[in-house]
Amino acid sequence: MPEPPLPQFNASAGTLSDNPLLTAVAVMLGVVTLYFGQDIFIPFALAILLAFVLAPIVNWLRRWRLPRVPAVLVAVGFACLVIGAVSLVVGAQLVQLAENVPRYQTNIRDKLHTFLPVDGRGGIIGRLTGTFREIAEDIAETEETVTGQPGEPPSAESRPVPVIIESTETAPLDLLQTVALPLIEPLITGGIAIVFLVFVLLERDELRDRFIKLVGKGDLRKSTEALNEAASRVSRYLLMQLTVNITYGIPIGIGLYFIGVPNAVLWGLLAAVLRFIPYLGPVLGALFPLALAFAVDPGWSMLLWTGALFLVVELISNNFMEPWLYGSSTGLSSLAVLLAAIFWTTLWGPVGLVLATPLTVCLIVIGRYVPRLEFLGVLLGSDPVLEPEERLYQRLLSGNTEEAIDIAERYVAEHSLPEFYDDVAIPALCLAQSTRPQQPADLVQRRMVAQGMIELVDEIADFIEEDEPLSDEDASPVSPEARVLCIGGRTELDSAAATMVARRLGDHGIPALVLSPAAIGHETLPQLKLDNIDAVCLSYLSQRPQVFARQICRRLRRRSPGLKIIACIWNAPADAERPAEMARKMSADAVASSVEAASGWLIEALAGDAALPSEARSAGTRTGLHSAKGTIAAPVAAGAGASAS
Repeated sequence: MPEPPLPQFNASAGTLSDNPLLTAVAVMLGVVTLYFGQDIFIPFALAILLAFVLAPIVNWLRRWRLPRVPAVLVAVGFACLVIGAVSLVVGAQLVQLAENVPRYQTNIRDKLHTFLPVDGRGGIIGRLTGTFREIAEDIAETEETVTGQPGEPPSAESRPVPVIIESTETAPLDLLQTVALPLIEPLITGGIAIVFLVFVLLERDELRDRFIKLVGKGDLRKSTEALNEAASRVSRYLLMQLTVNITYGIPIGIGLYFIGVPNAVLWGLLAAVLRFIPYLGPVLGALFPLALAFAVDPGWSMLLWTGALFLVVELISNNFMEPWLYGSSTGLSSLAVLLAAIFWTTLWGPVGLVLATPLTVCLIVIGRYVPRLEFLGVLLGSDPVLEPEERLYQRLLSGNTEEAIDIAERYVAEHSLPEFYDDVAIPALCLAQSTRPQQPADLVQRRMVAQGMIELVDEIADFIEEDEPLSDEDASPVSPEARVLCIGGRTELDSAAATMVARRLGDHGIPALVLSPAAIGHETLPQLKLDNIDAVCLSYLSQRPQVFARQICRRLRRRSPGLKIIACIWNAPADAERPAEMARKMSADAVASSVEAASGWLIEALAGDAALPSEARSAGTRTGLHSAKGTIAAPVAAGAGASAS
């Protein structure tokens, strides 16, 4: 008897690796590996980062027919030459600064005397210390009065114990370990990073192919897109960061030179380099020039001018240069940058602080293409994770009408009111309609969404009237006496959608009245006054409301044969019938799937022309959750609805 086959795990049905617990364990193991293997991973990460910078230079040299090995060696040598030149300039400036520091001792001592006490007297801090000492003595005297006589000699246990300090000479080996090792470790890390860099540049194509094979799992398109996006984002970030740092360091150096701070070139260069460190870099870059200005100038003007220079340049860089140059180069939110800086600094120390942003960018790109790591892009990315209609629905569902109104006003300011109705408001109501109410609490939430949407429509309409009053060209040709009923078909959500049509008609000077579904009930419809009504707009958010709409349309036509009726099917499925066929079966004059289309047809119909506007006829029939503006169905011939009844 043959053995039963092993169970096969279908990727579409879920695999063992899709387990969130296993994913969390894998992430934790990866973090632990990065921590304990930092001696290898830090140089490798630095090499990858430098490879992004030097790859364009290697490609440029290859286009000039230079073989790969010489091209890589020239690019790496050029980078080492630049780093060496910068180090030489910084070293020379530091030597000059060390020679001049003794001349500033008098200024430092005089300024410190302003704050610190001299022989226990004078100075701001000295006066504050004396005040606190007097208060402490008063408290001690009070305690002695309560506990005992102040003149009693202290006991043997309370007498101070003499302490003898013996100085010992530091051994040469201890001095070497204390001073030399902290300098040797960065040099070793840099040397390993350069070796890694050479091999990464030489084997770049081979490494890329292996990464695609490892990550792609047969899908070469996704893995290639992930690799290209990561390279593009990191390269663009480094280029923009370098540009921002240069435009920051040059004004600092020039300004410090004219202020009179010694070694202005050193501080400008240091400010540009330290700005690669998020958050702490600008503070560290300003700390040294401020301390030097404090020491050099006998007064306080140089210190104040130096502080003002850093403040002004920082404000210009943060508010003008960075938004202009960065744009969406990294795709990281501000909170993600801060969290990444804390995480990588905790993991790898100061080097992790420098590598935080590029490494996090790579993680976000991986999260875009690896489903199990999608949470990284959601948590750290700057792209909106909810569509406008989803955000609006969530705010209304939580009862936050004020923020919902703010979302609507910003969308209208960027687009237009008709686009907001058809692309955001109606889809939000469709989301609310798609959740089937199972409990009374669900019905309450649905009513809250509908009421919030009605309040939002009224508020946004007033906002538009205040901002852009209706011009004479937008005035409707319809007589002011014309009346339209906009009726919700079945639920409060349908009434909210009908309110939008009524508002659009009101913007064109057509009086319209919104009625709830109770107005067209079996017992209430005969009592509905239709004497002065010229048109009725029925609103339905359910996907297949043809049966309900047909009954209402036929009963309305029996009462008023000349009544113009349009049925708005906001959420029609993709396999729905043709609009003309739907209108014929429902005994309606037209079927629309957008607010702008419905209001446009009503304006034309009430003006005496039942034909559609040319732009409405050419708009097509895009229906569904993301309704397009201008979507309208063709009306049936005049009188078709009456004959069908």
